[in-house]
Parts: sequence; C-alpha cells; structure tokens
Amino acid sequence: MSPNSLQAALCRESSPFAPRGARAVRTLPAALAFLLLASVTACGDKGGQPQPPAVTDKAGQPAAGDAAAAAPAKPAEPQVVTLLITGGVGGQLLPVGEGDQAKGGAAEVLGRWVAEDKHCAGPVKADGQASCADSATLALATGDHWSGPALSSFFVGESTATVMARMGYAASALGNHELDFGREQFLKNAKIGGFPFLAANLKVKDAALAKGMDVPAFKVFDRKGLKVGVVGLTSPKTVTAAMAGRAEGVELVGTEEALAAAVPEARKAGADVVVVLADMCPTELQPTLEKHADWKLALVVGGGRCGTQIDTKVGDTALVSLGRGLEKYLRARITFDPSKPAAEKVTGIETKLVDVAGAGTPDAEAVKAIGDAKTQLDARLGEQIGVTKKGLKAGTPEMARWVAGSMREGTKADAVIINKKGIRGDLPAGPITVGSVYSVLPFENSLMLMKVKGADLANQLSNPEALISGFTAAGKGKFKDAKGKPLDPKKEYTVATIEYLYFGGDGFEFEKLDPEPTETGMAWQTPVIEWTKGQKSTDAKPVEKALPK
Repeated sequence: MSPNSLQAALCRESSPFAPRGARAVRTLPAALAFLLLASVTACGDKGGQPQPPAVTDKAGQPAAGDAAAAAPAKPAEPQVVTLLITGGVGGQLLPVGEGDQAKGGAAEVLGRWVAEDKHCAGPVKADGQASCADSATLALATGDHWSGPALSSFFVGESTATVMARMGYAASALGNHELDFGREQFLKNAKIGGFPFLAANLKVKDAALAKGMDVPAFKVFDRKGLKVGVVGLTSPKTVTAAMAGRAEGVELVGTEEALAAAVPEARKAGADVVVVLADMCPTELQPTLEKHADWKLALVVGGGRCGTQIDTKVGDTALVSLGRGLEKYLRARITFDPSKPAAEKVTGIETKLVDVAGAGTPDAEAVKAIGDAKTQLDARLGEQIGVTKKGLKAGTPEMARWVAGSMREGTKADAVIINKKGIRGDLPAGPITVGSVYSVLPFENSLMLMKVKGADLANQLSNPEALISGFTAAGKGKFKDAKGKPLDPKKEYTVATIEYLYFGGDGFEFEKLDPEPTETGMAWQTPVIEWTKGQKSTDAKPVEKALPK
C-alpha cells in the first residue's frame, strides 16, 4: 500500500463514525505510526471528514474544472447601520399643522422609521442593544424633551418619556430643559424612557449634592458588528439657568476639554466611529473641530439653537442642526466593511434631513399611548374657559397682556415681570381650555412676590428678556405705571415674578433685591386660567376684547 493510500485509509478510520483509526496506528512500528499520525491531523474538515484530493494540471496548478479550488476567497459584503437622530422632542407627540400639511408627530415618525429603515420599535435593553435581534438602526436625540404642549407638560414629561421608550431611543444629549420639572422628575422620566442622557462637559464637583446628575460622557452601541461611540454635550444653560437646587453639585467644563477626554476614551472602549450630540448650535463647535481633525469625528448634530439651518462639513466631519420637535429628523447611513480593523471599518457616511409629512402609517402602539394620554388630559384639562376669535400670537403685546396682565390682576401686584421665552406657543383661534394655557405656559413655575425699590425695578424692567405688565417704557431707562405716573426711584413696589427669574434666570437679580420673598404657592398658569374663566367670553364677545391693560 502506498503512503497516500494508507493515509486515506487512516483518515476514513479516524472519522467520528470509525473510531478504530487510533487502534490501527498503534499496531504499526513506532516511527511509521508517528509519521502517519501527523498525516491524520491534516486530513478532513472540521468534522473530521476526508476531503477529495485537489485536481491539478501538469504544472501543479488547479485544473480548470476544479472550481472550488480555483475560486478566490469571497470578500466580506459591505454592511450598513443607520442613525436616526432628532432634535429635542419638546413634548411634540402629535403632528403640527392641519390635514395634509401636518408634520411631525411621534407615531408618524416611528412609522416611517420602521417602514423605511427597518427600525426596531420598543425600549432598548440595559446593555444598549435593540429589543429585536440583528437591529441595524440607532435612534438618538440632542436633548430637551419634556417641556412643551400640555399633552406632555401637564404630565411633567412622563407621557413623552413613555412614547420615546416605544420609539426605541438609545441615547440623548442632556438638554438644559431636562430639569424643568425638577431633578427627581428628570430621573424618573429617564427611567421611563429607558435610555441614558450624555454630557461630557458636565462634571461632578460635590458627589453628595450631585446625586443622580453624574451622567456619562459617552456610550458605545453595537449594531451589526459596527461599534458606534456617542458623545453628548449639554448647553451651558443647564447649570447657569437651572432653577435653584436642580443643578447642585455639578459644573461645566469647556467643550474642547470635554471632547479631548471623551473621544479618545470612546475609541479605547472599542468605537469604530464616533458621533457627537450637542444641546447647542453645532457652529459653536466649529473652531474646535477645525483644530482637531485627529479626532476623526463622523458627525456632529446640534439642537434647535441655530438661527438658520446648518448642514455643512469641517474636513470629513458633517455638521447638522435640528430644530425642536419632530417635523424633521436626520438619517445618517454608515457603510462599513466588517472584515477590516476597527479604525478602518467605515467606508462611507451619507446624511439626509427628512421632512416628516403626513403620509405613512403611524405606529399603532405609539398611537395608543398618545391617545391614552390625550384622553386623560382632555378629562382634566378639556374644560372650556373662554373663546378667542383671532387667537393670540406669541411675542405680541396682546399675548403679554393676556398672560402677564392676568398674573398682575391675580396677585394684585404693582408689576409683573416674566421672561419672553417662557411663552412657548400661540393661543389658537377658537375655544380656550385649561390645556390651552398649559400649552402656552408649559414650564413648572410658581409665582413669588417681592418688595423692590423703584431704582432697582427700573433696572429689571430694562432687561431685554422682560415681558411686563403694570409699567410701560417712557424713554431710555424710564418707565410709567398703569396710571401714567412716572416710576418713582425711591418708592417701594410690589413685584410678582416666577421662581425661575427670582433665582437669576435670564440675568435677573431679584434674589439680591429681596432675599425674603413671599411664596404665593400659586402656579403661574393659575391666574391666567382664573382670569380667562371670569371673562365669560363668547363668539360675540371674545376674550381679546377684554384683555387687561
């Protein structure tokens, strides 16, 4: 028997179905047994099955008919992972607009994600994996989710958090309005939503005071073998403008310092590609990005703080801005080669801003969750308290008279000062309900009364963010009261304001002027509701005809 024939026989006997091979080898002389055992280790596939000998030509090359031997190794097929990124949801659970012109809406957005991108609906798992196997999408947001229409703000953001869980968000940057309903409610909403908030530039300075606010700088998510590092940046206003106590124990560091630490750490954690979510306009980061091409960021997406739409590049890094709400989202498709090393896997990134129109099939479970919240809201806030024929636009004198004027009458103060940005929507024409008031004034604020000298009051009235009732401008730095009398710099006036401004929001200094204010215990929506209800307005006598002076 030739050596080749003997090897083939031993391979047959050494298969799992013929265990006599070892005994056959033991019957041979030692030297020959050793050589043949070495041969046996080279025969067969992983299951130990014998392989047919390769067919070769005279030159020793694979014969033309031996296709298996001649075919080169098949290269790995390119894979795609899709990032679905929104700005702050801002409580916009329902579409905005009428009929076919309606845009946004959480159920509508999710319906498109599922239909067009095969997104996996449902809460992400604790390890960041999607709720269904082999998901190729990652839903992200830039922050600011709870404050907005009454459908969210009346439930202190819990309704929005529930819907965001259904939408399958994996992470969000920490927005400066996340703490609008207090730290405990923020933590509760984050748990309901089932996704982490990220802020690389938010650091703990006092662990005892910062309980619950030690949010991570980044997270790494695995989708189809591509590891996506997501770094978050919060707005400076998160600390400087938060109501007292809500941001205790934390401080901000510069964005360059924060990214210089977080991006390399994300790479060390295995990230093949790194994206940044920022609760700020991405152009604020442009000078830093121009200095650090070495970071090799794929994408920087900012929230709704840009005067115009941003969609540009710094080197190979795409910069995109997104507004507040769900009228648009960013789709970023990342193509990668799974066979390449981590730093070389990504072969291309394609970004597109998607305008959410009314077409498409809304997600049924999201529709139900929103419907349940609306049913509860209608039962509690659906009471009609008035009628407006034309509606009131945010930023107009009429809106200021309705909101601040109602507060002045309700508190009997000489002046009311609130901030223009506190009014977050228009009052639509038609019936006015309790819910309408919450949509215009969504934030959690209580009214406070102070005693302020006229000279100090003039300085507060001059703040460009001031929305005022009880005084009007009468020249540079001068004001007159509701009766037309000049403001007396020596007189002490009773001034009503909201908690947020009292503690220094938007540059006001009320806490310094009166360290012991009177707590009314009254939510700022309450006097607006009570005044509107008291007018008994009708279609023939709409509320705008009775607005306070």
